Amino acid sequence: MRKLLVKLSGHIFDQDELVKRYVKVIRFILDSCPDCKIVFVCGGGSIARRYVSILRDLSHNEARSDMIGIMVSRLNALTLALSIEDAYQGVPSNIDEFLKAYSTSRVVFCGGLQPGQSTATVAMILAEITGTRDVVFASNIDAVYDKDPMKHKDAKKLEKVTLSELENVLSKETDVHAGTYPLLDLWAINIARRARIRIFLYNCREPEKLIDIVLHGTGYGTLIVPD
Repeated sequence: MRKLLVKLSGHIFDQDELVKRYVKVIRFILDSCPDCKIVFVCGGGSIARRYVSILRDLSHNEARSDMIGIMVSRLNALTLALSIEDAYQGVPSNIDEFLKAYSTSRVVFCGGLQPGQSTATVAMILAEITGTRDVVFASNIDAVYDKDPMKHKDAKKLEKVTLSELENVLSKETDVHAGTYPLLDLWAINIARRARIRIFLYNCREPEKLIDIVLHGTGYGTLIVPD
């Protein structure tokens, strides 16, 4: 079977209608690609960041803040799992549970796994474990740019970058507190590099592009490739 992994930004779950559109898209992909075996990893979104902020203000440490974010990401994953008839009807909380779920279903939805680990890293770990070489990132940005497009009007969109080039672009993003992980943190990049994973990045607010990427290999904003 064709193996795929899709990392869904938590921003998707900030809008009810967007979640509904993703459910339709996922159902369409499963119907159109019966030989696909897909894992979805969901982020926590604004709800996770809200709880993280509350805990931080109450002087809790980052590990505990991460734990609440993980719970929210798993709730997001469960929301989709319960909406997809062919999906594994649960959310794995560790690698052993994931492997059992993966062996019994075409589609598995996951959230975070442990404190100090972004859902981007979770996505890379699960891709490596399952031998999945193609990962799709539904992000809150439409592509990788040579510098922050929110701060620089002359930022240039990059259609294809290597992991090393991406590291250079992200080098100024040093904030790795709970709820504020960058697009790909160093751990995720290193796993993608050693596992020779390709990453197709697109804007999470355009769910129909996931169909183009999975079925036709088009529609992504940036293709990130191993060095």
